[in-house]
Amino acid sequence: MKLARKITFALVLLAFAVIAGLETIEVQRELARSALDMQHDHRLLGHTLGGSFVRAWELEGEDEALTLLADANRFQEQVRLSWRWLDSPSAAELPRDQLAALRAGQDTFFVDDRLPPGLLRSFTPVSIGPRRGAIEIIEPLTEQRMHVRQTVVGTAVATGAITLAFLLVAMAMGRRLVGRPVEQLAELAQRIGQGDLEARVHLRQKDELATLADAMNQMAGGLAAARAQVVAETAARLATLEHLRHADRLATVGKLASGMAHELGTPLNVVLGRAKMISTGEAQGDESLECARIISQQVLHMTGIIRQLLDFARRRTPRRTPEDLTQLVERTLALLQPMAARRNIVLATEAPGPMNLEVDAGQLQQAITNLVVNGIQAMKRPGTLRVRLGRAHALPPVELGGPEAEWVRLDVTDEGEGIAPEVLPRIFEPFFTTKDVGEGTGLGLSVSYGLIRDHGGWISVSSEHGRGSCFSIFLPPEAREPPQGAKA
Repeated sequence: MKLARKITFALVLLAFAVIAGLETIEVQRELARSALDMQHDHRLLGHTLGGSFVRAWELEGEDEALTLLADANRFQEQVRLSWRWLDSPSAAELPRDQLAALRAGQDTFFVDDRLPPGLLRSFTPVSIGPRRGAIEIIEPLTEQRMHVRQTVVGTAVATGAITLAFLLVAMAMGRRLVGRPVEQLAELAQRIGQGDLEARVHLRQKDELATLADAMNQMAGGLAAARAQVVAETAARLATLEHLRHADRLATVGKLASGMAHELGTPLNVVLGRAKMISTGEAQGDESLECARIISQQVLHMTGIIRQLLDFARRRTPRRTPEDLTQLVERTLALLQPMAARRNIVLATEAPGPMNLEVDAGQLQQAITNLVVNGIQAMKRPGTLRVRLGRAHALPPVELGGPEAEWVRLDVTDEGEGIAPEVLPRIFEPFFTTKDVGEGTGLGLSVSYGLIRDHGGWISVSSEHGRGSCFSIFLPPEAREPPQGAKA
């Protein structure tokens, strides 16, 4: 129910209760006044007839006195008069308190409801010599009850008419003063909720609702300014984040360059040797053709290696395409194999088979590369670095939100020295690093965290100091947008 209607009905109920209460009191007063009037009339009639009845009895006898009462009854249509001795057996039917009052010389009244609509019976005590009697006056309450009904009906009609009039006026005023302004404020709130921060409402009345409207208008203006600021800051943040990612990518390429030098060195030596054989004439005929074939093969091999490096370092707008995560991991490890080989580290993979996801292959490869490179650098002695793929049920972190569900999980487990407990909470902070000078800038984990969050997932880490670390990437099985305001 709308607020205006609630207020209207509350006021109408209050007014109805007040009016009904006042009318009820007035009806009760009217009934009491009518009863007193009837008793007064009975008392007046009883005492008037009582004096005449006594004189007629004393002067002309009992028959003449009773004839006087009979004559009085002929002139009364509603009232009936009768004589009753208080010491006769018929007096025993009177209530004891009434009988005692009459014997004490007091007038008595009571209502007899044995026959509808009831009778008003009054007794006026009269003394005839030493004996006491009473003139009984009986009057039906038909007119009084009819008067009561008419009064109640009239009061009810008047109360209903007043209540209806008050209801109509209250509804009109409630609609104008409360209902319509509240609807305008609700519409303004909906438009603001839908993003229309230019919406405004202006109320002509001067009350609390007008104050609320002014406050909501100011809030809309403040939100518009804040949104413009957030848009600008978000654009700057995204630009900075993209620069950081690109810088990290270039730093990773630099780390890979030394390993690639060894990969390119051997094919270059083969090409140089075969070219000298051809140029000096050492290789002739079929041997020259074989040398040319070997040169072509080695050049294609070197071209492929260089193309991988260019694809990895090229800065481009992120885009998602269907990708087999298992093959992506294998390509990434093949790219990092020379770096691992120089440290006598074996790169191993564990995967249940093909695992297709909608991902940005370049960004995901960059994140995996950062984690693997960190693992290689953390291992100060020969060992095995494992990359394990699978599915697992997990509860997302608080900032990501959502219920426990199935996720694609990628674990990078090294056999390094582990991470100290006091350092663990800070590992994803930009420019924070515990590596030796020249081994890292502190951007790798931060950038990787942001890349995975852009895919709707997160990175968790578990580490035991002195026994290695495990970085786990959780990705949604289907494409999912990152939450608004996610920390990169």
